[in-house]
Amino acid sequence: MEEKKTTNPYIIALAVLLPSFLALAASSGTNVSQPHIAGFYGATQYEANTVITCYIISGGLMLPVTGYLVRLMGKKLVMLYSIIIFALGCLLCLLAPNLLTLIIARIVQGIGSGCILPVCQAILLEVFPEEQRGVAMGLFGVAAMFSPLAGPFIGGYLTDNFSWQWIFIINIPLSILSMVLVKIFVADETPVKLKYNKKFDIMGYLSIVIAMACMQIILDKGQQYNWFDEPWICWLTGICIFSFVFFYVWELEYKYPVIDIRVFKDRNFLFGTIISSFINVILYSTLLLVPMFVQSLLGYSPSMSGLAMFPRAIICFAGLIIVGEISKYVECRLLAAIGFIMMAAAVLMLTQMNPASSMESIVLPNILLCIGVPTAFVPITALSFQTLPASKNADAAALHALFKNIMTAIATSISATFIARASQVYQNYFVANLCPHNPMFHYKFTLLKHKFMGYYPSVLAARKADGMLYKQLLNQARLASFFDIFTLLALLMLAAIPLILFLKNKKAKN
Repeated sequence: MEEKKTTNPYIIALAVLLPSFLALAASSGTNVSQPHIAGFYGATQYEANTVITCYIISGGLMLPVTGYLVRLMGKKLVMLYSIIIFALGCLLCLLAPNLLTLIIARIVQGIGSGCILPVCQAILLEVFPEEQRGVAMGLFGVAAMFSPLAGPFIGGYLTDNFSWQWIFIINIPLSILSMVLVKIFVADETPVKLKYNKKFDIMGYLSIVIAMACMQIILDKGQQYNWFDEPWICWLTGICIFSFVFFYVWELEYKYPVIDIRVFKDRNFLFGTIISSFINVILYSTLLLVPMFVQSLLGYSPSMSGLAMFPRAIICFAGLIIVGEISKYVECRLLAAIGFIMMAAAVLMLTQMNPASSMESIVLPNILLCIGVPTAFVPITALSFQTLPASKNADAAALHALFKNIMTAIATSISATFIARASQVYQNYFVANLCPHNPMFHYKFTLLKHKFMGYYPSVLAARKADGMLYKQLLNQARLASFFDIFTLLALLMLAAIPLILFLKNKKAKN
């Protein structure tokens, strides 16, 4: 026991960060292989998309019970069992004979991944001394921020050079290695045998399960079925809102709650969780929007768009480690404010892109963005847990991850919907210019028609010219919608800065 207590905290960090990296990379690694999975099983794009969403849903549903499981079994056992279930899910994915079986296997894999990240965060907060919490959260950010960015690149490389099954194959030996490292280096602990551990809050857990399941269905199918035009989406929305409210009230009033929601009474934790969700919104929204932009408007292939995004993963990885050390010497709130300003500036730089943009104009804003992300993430996460007692870390980490999970799902869905709807609005505005009474349109139309007449008859040349101008209109409308969403994201980052003032810094106070 003494050897385990004196184990270097960085070795323990390595042991718990490896499974965290695998769990988060698995959520984004299948994004690029989605067409290959659909083709392999003869499924549609919408059906194959369930392979991604079911993993997120099942992982999110495990977050509320993380605190209960930790109190029941201890952090080490929860981590070990989670890795075993995750590896079992990967094996089942390889053996899946049809899409339905693959979806069930992904649910098993998601159940295994759900508890890994909050338990990792709780262990890091425990093994590092209080003055090194910035370093601990910098290391945690390597898993929380770097792995989702690296997932698409790794998944794309394995799919292009081997097959999509290798996304799951590679996880099995790494999961076995993770189990060995956790078994050796993470200290054993005696679970807190409290009275309420014998009771499980079934009502509270069922309410959050129903709420998150309904929310994910709404976000996945809303755009496809035109949102609230469908009665069943309205019903699901009502059930979702009621279930969330019921969960909150029940957890406050019930004697044996599945998760201690009263940790939100801590001001630092409440505002820190809200601000952290803003960081997740900008990170995952741009992770969706920038590849969408370069593929639809610049004509990049999936591998090229992944290559354009990969520098941000490397910069984020280095930044998380460096900022963890800087946070020892710079006031955390000031560091976080600088990070948000950098993120806002980076997203505003993205509004300067156009259909003739070079690779450098895509990479540079992403580099600046992923310098700003760790600059804000590390101090905000450290401040969020700074004023909480150590006994509350497991519950707090689970709630922190659950809240960010919900906000991220909503933000990515809204971003995709905004592009589709705003493009239609701009089309309505721009199409008024495509009329014979507009001299510029008449000039462009005549010019293109004469060029096409060298190859086609007059009537067909006119149709070709009209079609080309309409295609340019569609591209301009889509471009304008990207400008709007990037501007809104930049304003959101600036709006988060005043919230930093609500955080207390114990170091400054002392």
